[in-house]
Amino acid sequence: MIFERTIKYVLEQKKLEDTVFWGVLLLTFFSGIIACVLAIFENVGLGSIVFSFIALSIYICLGIIAKCTGRISACYFALCLVINVAVLPVLFFMCGGFDCGMILYCLMGIFLCSLYGHKKRRAFLIISTLVADVFSFSLAWAHPELLTPIDPVVKFYDTMISFVLLAISLYAVMAYFCAVYERERRKSKDLIKQLDYYSKRDPLTTLFNRRHFIKYLEQMIWPRRAGYYLLMYDIDNFKKVNDTYGHPFGDQVLCRVAEVALKEVRANVGECAVRYGGEEFIHLMYAESFDEAKVRAEQLRKAFENIKMEEQPDVCVTISGGIVDCMNPKFDHQNKMLSYVDSLLYLAKSNGKNQICSCK
Repeated sequence: MIFERTIKYVLEQKKLEDTVFWGVLLLTFFSGIIACVLAIFENVGLGSIVFSFIALSIYICLGIIAKCTGRISACYFALCLVINVAVLPVLFFMCGGFDCGMILYCLMGIFLCSLYGHKKRRAFLIISTLVADVFSFSLAWAHPELLTPIDPVVKFYDTMISFVLLAISLYAVMAYFCAVYERERRKSKDLIKQLDYYSKRDPLTTLFNRRHFIKYLEQMIWPRRAGYYLLMYDIDNFKKVNDTYGHPFGDQVLCRVAEVALKEVRANVGECAVRYGGEEFIHLMYAESFDEAKVRAEQLRKAFENIKMEEQPDVCVTISGGIVDCMNPKFDHQNKMLSYVDSLLYLAKSNGKNQICSCK
């Protein structure tokens, strides 16, 4: 139960740096327990056993400090420094030096340093570790009497167990970080997808926004605009609706208009519905002829008339708009077309609203 809760806590860390620290600390903690057990089993002396337990206590203290203060980076730096500069060199002499598996643990210590995030401090950790290891090896070579004697049978089992544990630890660490990387990659991919979605969409109505539509019109439609027709419309008397019933109700009206507009979109032929700004919308449609496009525009206008607002049943939603043929030769640029269809919208307004003006 405790082990499962610990693993869950490590995996639930939001920052990659935090996940790395707790994963490494967990690995170091279990390695420390194994070192204590091996020290007792191999009977390498009371000093080695006591020191192994002191090292284990240091790991626990660093974990408590990290949990209480949240200074993960500093605790990881201290962890690597303690392991590589203090714990492993001392254990190297206490456990028999080259006659045991301690050199394998020294390699593991270097690997732990490589996982530290800060570039300059990581370099300091690597250099400090190499200096400590080289000094320990040189001292052991020059003064073998400083090493604790190890029985040949114990030496064999110690080396074998150390190798197996190191192999399992490296596998566990790499498998763990591969899983963390995959999780972070999926999160980044989902975030990019979400950002891409909201960069194209109006957050209230979920219709395409103006910026995306201009880009879509320019890149996808304008080079092959035959058969495409552009309907621009806005909601009649929308300011009065906002002033009378409040902006939250006005937002509901916008959303209902967007729902109706989306139902009429045939995305498979390149159509789209756009919230162009405020209460102004665009419907880019594909049709066999301008007459068919005007019929569809009228159907859309009548569909808006049929909208019933449950909170305010007396409110009648109507639109005024203009529709143009994208292939009209007078439109040598999409901006000219947009300006012209906008003028048709205002013509519909001045003619009494609730209508669609057209120009072939």
